[in-house]
Amino acid sequence: MSRKDPQVNMRYPASLLEHLDEKAKENHRSRTAEVIFRLEQSRAQDEKSKRA
Repeated sequence: MSRKDPQVNMRYPASLLEHLDEKAKENHRSRTAEVIFRLEQSRAQDEKSKRA
């Protein structure tokens, strides 16, 4: 990721934010890196489902 990547402001439910923070800490990632990792996993699963 670079400074040229677009920035997005989002509102999260407090419980989801807490969950993301816990998982980010467990996985030694920043919150942003955890969100990106999970979105990429979701996209890969969507693409896999399309091919099936």
